[in-house]
Amino acid sequence: MSDAPNDDALYAALTDADLLKALAPYLPKAGGAVADAGRLRDITRRQLVRCEVVRFTERRTETQRTAFGTKDLSALPLYEGAIADHLLTPPEEPGRFTLLRAHSHRLVPCPCDNGTMRCAGCSGSGRHDCTCRNEPPACDLCLDVAPCTECEKNGGRRTRTTKVRPAATGPRATAPGAQRVTCAVCGTSEAACPGCSGRGRVRCPHCEGRGRETCSRCSGRGVGPHDVCGGKGSLTHWVEGTVAYTHEKASLSLPGPDWPDKVRERLAAAARWRSHGVPADGSVPTGVHSTHRAAVANHLAHRNAELSRRVTLETCPLARVELTADPNRVFHVFPGDRSLEVVATLSNRLKRRLIAAGAVIVIVVVLILRLVT
Repeated sequence: MSDAPNDDALYAALTDADLLKALAPYLPKAGGAVADAGRLRDITRRQLVRCEVVRFTERRTETQRTAFGTKDLSALPLYEGAIADHLLTPPEEPGRFTLLRAHSHRLVPCPCDNGTMRCAGCSGSGRHDCTCRNEPPACDLCLDVAPCTECEKNGGRRTRTTKVRPAATGPRATAPGAQRVTCAVCGTSEAACPGCSGRGRVRCPHCEGRGRETCSRCSGRGVGPHDVCGGKGSLTHWVEGTVAYTHEKASLSLPGPDWPDKVRERLAAAARWRSHGVPADGSVPTGVHSTHRAAVANHLAHRNAELSRRVTLETCPLARVELTADPNRVFHVFPGDRSLEVVATLSNRLKRRLIAAGAVIVIVVVLILRLVT
């Protein structure tokens, strides 16, 4: 029988006699009596710890702020010097306070023309070269392949007029199989593409054939709002101090949950946890097992921004028991609301045997399938 780690408190919480009584329904009987302690092959006692610290903290920051135009800051409380040195009475509940450092408020004129600057997209002209480069685009219906069915019948390409028409609109120009119209070049009826009337080219829809289009950035004005000042013509600078009060929660659970899910679920639902009072100085109570004291001490350590705290520290003993007469199961025992709770799980030995048996079955099935095929 082993018991590591163990101490008197853990043993007293779950004695061998207690474990025998709790495991009586699982122990074989001889002559109507429950088998003795020799049937308890291996026992490992552990202490479970869960600790939650809710710290009421105060955090202070200072930030250089800038706003477009004139910013009214008269509603902000003033503070002198550094925000860290400013005296404040902490509130009872979380909150955030914004303050203005004295003598930091400045209104600075912007070196622009009353909030406007020459448009960078068109260099102040209001227009820029169109992507068509002053060349009429090909008609999107005939693509200048056969604008007119009569103009080129005699083997020579007739000169077309340089004048182009607006882009075709309406269902007659865009519908599949649209009827031909009178050619504007040779005058032949029902021979020309309805999109360009036989010219092969159409007027650019962006610049209407002028080669230059209105600047979309400034809408043709040549000037636009200055980005630096947001079009206000001035900037407001100030130093803002912020004091934030919050509840910061930190949880600790020891040891790591290396037991089966079935055990963890039952622990959460039925375990009886013992509460421990934590001294004001944050020292670890004596009821915490030696294996956990360093981790709990670090968890309880005071933080720089901490003003006050609320601590919940609880422990629960847990025994892992193996029976000599039942090598296929492992029993986890812990205090419940009225008596000791027992959760039985498969032993590692049985799991390995089941895995091996499953592998043998798979191999046999594969061999049978190969023989059949």
